[in-house]
Amino acid sequence: MAFQQLTRDEQAAWTGDAHALRLAVTRHPAERLLSFWHDKLHLADPAYGPLNTSVQVSRGKSSEEPCRFGDFLTFLDAHWEQLRSDGHLCPQRVWLADASLFNQRIDRDQLAKDLPTLLESFLDPARLGRLRLELSRYDELYRQRLAKRWEQAYSKDGFAILGRLYGEDLEAYGYRLPTRRGDRIRPLAPVDIDALVDPLQQLRERHQQIAGLQQQVQQLQDQLQQAQYALRQPPLPSPQPAVGSWPLHNSPESGLGHLYEALQNGRCKEVLDQLQGLEQHPHRGELDYLAGLAYSALGDHQQALRCYEEAQRHQFLTPYVLFNGANACRALAYLDDSLRLFREALEQFPGFAECRHNYALALMDAAQPEEAERQLRLLLRDQPSYYQAAFCLANLLRDHKRDREAVEAFRLCLQFSPAYADAWNNLGLTHGSLTQAEDAMACYRQALSIDNTFKPSRQNLAQALVQQKKHQEALKEFEHFSSLEMLNSQERVIGLQGQITCLMELDRYEEGLALADVQVDRRLQLMARLHVLPVLYGSSEQLGQVRQRWWDDAQELYGLLEGITQEDSAWELLYAHVWSLTNFYLAYQMENDRPLQELYAGILDRILRPRLGAFMQPRELRSDSDATSLRVGVISPHLINHNGSIWCLGWLAGIADDPNYQIYSYNIGDTEDSGTQRFAALGIYRHLPLRAEQPEPMLQQILDDQLDLLIFTDIGMHPASKIVSVLQLASTQVQGWGHPITSGSKTMQYYLSGAGMEPPGNDEHYSEMLWRLPSTGLNYETPAALHDGQLLFEKFNLPADRPILNSLQSTFKYVPQNDWIFAELAKRNPQALIVLVGHMGHGTIGERLLERMAPHFVQRGLTIDRHLRILPRLDYGDYMGLFSVSHHTIDTIDWNGGNSSLQSFSLDCPVVSLPTAFMRGRHTVAMLEVLDLPDLIAQDANDYIAISTRLLADHDFYAEMRRLIAERKHRLFHDRSVATAFKQAVDGMALRLSPVSGSCESISVSDFAVSSAAAA
Repeated sequence: MAFQQLTRDEQAAWTGDAHALRLAVTRHPAERLLSFWHDKLHLADPAYGPLNTSVQVSRGKSSEEPCRFGDFLTFLDAHWEQLRSDGHLCPQRVWLADASLFNQRIDRDQLAKDLPTLLESFLDPARLGRLRLELSRYDELYRQRLAKRWEQAYSKDGFAILGRLYGEDLEAYGYRLPTRRGDRIRPLAPVDIDALVDPLQQLRERHQQIAGLQQQVQQLQDQLQQAQYALRQPPLPSPQPAVGSWPLHNSPESGLGHLYEALQNGRCKEVLDQLQGLEQHPHRGELDYLAGLAYSALGDHQQALRCYEEAQRHQFLTPYVLFNGANACRALAYLDDSLRLFREALEQFPGFAECRHNYALALMDAAQPEEAERQLRLLLRDQPSYYQAAFCLANLLRDHKRDREAVEAFRLCLQFSPAYADAWNNLGLTHGSLTQAEDAMACYRQALSIDNTFKPSRQNLAQALVQQKKHQEALKEFEHFSSLEMLNSQERVIGLQGQITCLMELDRYEEGLALADVQVDRRLQLMARLHVLPVLYGSSEQLGQVRQRWWDDAQELYGLLEGITQEDSAWELLYAHVWSLTNFYLAYQMENDRPLQELYAGILDRILRPRLGAFMQPRELRSDSDATSLRVGVISPHLINHNGSIWCLGWLAGIADDPNYQIYSYNIGDTEDSGTQRFAALGIYRHLPLRAEQPEPMLQQILDDQLDLLIFTDIGMHPASKIVSVLQLASTQVQGWGHPITSGSKTMQYYLSGAGMEPPGNDEHYSEMLWRLPSTGLNYETPAALHDGQLLFEKFNLPADRPILNSLQSTFKYVPQNDWIFAELAKRNPQALIVLVGHMGHGTIGERLLERMAPHFVQRGLTIDRHLRILPRLDYGDYMGLFSVSHHTIDTIDWNGGNSSLQSFSLDCPVVSLPTAFMRGRHTVAMLEVLDLPDLIAQDANDYIAISTRLLADHDFYAEMRRLIAERKHRLFHDRSVATAFKQAVDGMALRLSPVSGSCESISVSDFAVSSAAAA
């Protein structure tokens, strides 16, 4: 542990003991660094394999070989901020804090010699002897006798790097660097016994130590786990007998059996009528109790509660009266009273299973999940057959992401109630969370075997089949689901949209339109038709026809929606449609979508306004005199490790540590992960899963936070993001580039982009005011590479003797007008292999793309299979690895790679790009301008082909491009100037410039800086 990690009291106690030996053991930084390279990289410690790979890849060398020490030094210098936190590389001055804290210091090379002398006054002779023996063994087996030989491993530049990185160590501990007159070095051989220990012996000893430590760690982890579980789950009390006594219910002498029977048969009003003539009955308290049961059954919980109070006043107080009173309080949301009454009932009757179960439910209502879990486990211990408690416990565990425990609880429930369809359904959902798709679908099918009309399992089975890319089977399940009786509006739309989604994946566009037209109301027909958009177009002609049809439908629908209210017979279904799908695929027609997006936003506005109009009102701007922290929010259903939102962390870094700003993160989706935690760490985090049934409380929470500015990261990638984009949840609302297309919404005041992606005139593409941040507009983290890609040759049967041109984009980015380019590239470079990646949905999408491209290859006398392949979907490691083994990247035209281009550049892989008019077609050109590599920017399609061909044919040109990328790629990452500009933009948008809608001139950060200076 570092001294700085101790508490102040611990530091004071440690430094204040005059008799303590405060010993610092240090090592010359140059010797220490060389030793690290030797032990961890040269001897191929697996834990540091990725670092060795990164060093080697940065030098264009094979990661199978250990890196050279000089290469490691250069890499360390370039990535110091990322690597310095490693305990082996961190400066000793950081770990040991102030050197004056120690009263003794020994150089590591002198440890065996000097330490016993220092400890003579502290240890008895026996212990001192054992210490000498251990130090002797250490000196023989582990101490590296580098002496002055480490000086010969450093060049002049190496010593300069060492001085920059470890200057504090050199100064604090009195170490010196020799002066070298040249760069000639003598490599230090690992087999030089006089310099380094025997590596084989060292590894044997280390492995023995590791094995022993692993065993100790495992034992300690087991103990820790047991202790943590004991803290979370204190031992359950022993079963208790019933305490006290209470009046009997339905005793023979009361003569009330007929009333109990009537209640059991649901004849509640009849019971209340009969009770009116029994005011003088001797069992008056029990009559009040029966009246309470009747009122509860009729939903009048307030009157029921009065009756239970009357029963108590008439001396009829039993655990059942308390229990039903608690239930009434719970129904009325009187949580404190409900919990009190449940506890009182259990004090009288500890074995009252239903009471303990409902008590647990009330605890969950009161946000006390730990105590609720305890009560359920207590009940199941005493009555394991009480399957409702097992079901409740399983759902509680599932809600808290304890899925494996939830599986066991569901199994316990089903052991005693095997025909419980709800339990089978929720067990399926839990398996789904554990990515156990086959087990999940088996559970849904089991539920359906119990009840063929069970809607949740039919819907979940259909959606699981979609996730497994089994769209034909999913289509049948959605059809079955839609045929069920008693579907509500949301379920009817889910069934319809599920069928449309499957039909689009299966390339059955006309059937999708026909299905939409089955709706009786013309508005419902048109609403469904707006979501009938092909995933992949068969031709440019089809693309144009679909676009025109969509525009005509949208215009007609917008007109028909004028003045619609919630009382309209079609409104409820239209509202459900809004929550089901987006017009995501519209943007991939690669044309100016501003008019279409504005029209679609208008449609959403007219449908949502009757219910959510209160969330569409203008919000008062922040006063210039307001001295409180500026409240900035970020909102997304993908506030996780997702390309649509994770980039926003780079923007927020500009204000994250500034007390003048308060950051709010709103996750309106279901999922949370480590990316969510990173957003949460910035300030206030709220998980507000937005649902069609009751969105108002979630939206009100955002309004209550009184945001000055709210950033929408990826409008259009999820229905919820599109819905909130037409609301006014903050004084000023800003769209980011997660889905790089205008929102079209009147409530979205700004679009934040990058100057390199937005040439003059691009303002007309946005309904928002365009605000340009510097260069790419991104403060992007350096992508991590997990392996060097060599394993991909065997994994995907890639040829090792052919250059690979990768185009690793979503299938729907490939429009028909650009197909010929791939064929022409293959014709000019028959030795190359073009590699794409498969579609995220149905597998036939990739096959149809090949079929569409094939005629262009045939026209050039080529067979497409010999020149172009589509790989399966790749995980992150393989995706990055493919850039490492690719010759270069051919960027998609019209919709560039964004994250993928940055990933390619991070691995020195050149990207050839042809910029087009819209921002989504200019991502990569902005990066190439930052890298100052105009030679990779094409002027037209023929130039695009020519540049790719030159990279393949001109080895010097290709080597120069890779060298320049390796030299300059740091410019693309961790660009604090963007974070700083974002901070200025936030101030300008929230405080200085009134938000406006429609077309305006763009604003650059420098413009704002000038105007604010003039105002001052």
